[in-house]
Amino acid sequence: MMKNFSFIILFTLISVFTVAQNKNREADLKAVFIYNFTRYIEWDSSDVSENFIIAVIGSSPVTASLNEIAKSYAANNKRIIVKVFDRPEDIGNCQVLFIPQKLPWSLSSILDRADKGILTVSEQEGYASRGTTFNFVPVNGKLKFEANLKSIASAGLKVSSQLLKLAIIIQ
Repeated sequence: MMKNFSFIILFTLISVFTVAQNKNREADLKAVFIYNFTRYIEWDSSDVSENFIIAVIGSSPVTASLNEIAKSYAANNKRIIVKVFDRPEDIGNCQVLFIPQKLPWSLSSILDRADKGILTVSEQEGYASRGTTFNFVPVNGKLKFEANLKSIASAGLKVSSQLLKLAIIIQ
């Protein structure tokens, strides 16, 4: 119970912060969100790999922030490894795939390669309704996230109801 309460407080505090003009601060906030997502999602228990892979497709300031988190924290009792995929064809084994805005590839070319069991997190308007599981959106100057319930189910992920209470739900 205390874990859920701490989670709600943490996400409330993060969402209260104004989305900064400074891209590094925004990247830090998104990386913290992504890390906290891992704490409230269940992946397939048959995965016996030693590492928890958080990947980024293309270039993003979020990568550096994720690398900082990976130095000090674990996900699902596994060491966090941050990978960068240079193009959709490179997408491979990972538990989380961050899709930055303004990429030279179509969203469908990325999602077609994101296997079942991958949490896809984006930051481009409309991407949750087009198939990503979570999508960051600014709402009244605050960083929020959308959750696509159909995409969550298709990915075979189990998301905590506490996390979904904080999301903008996309059907």
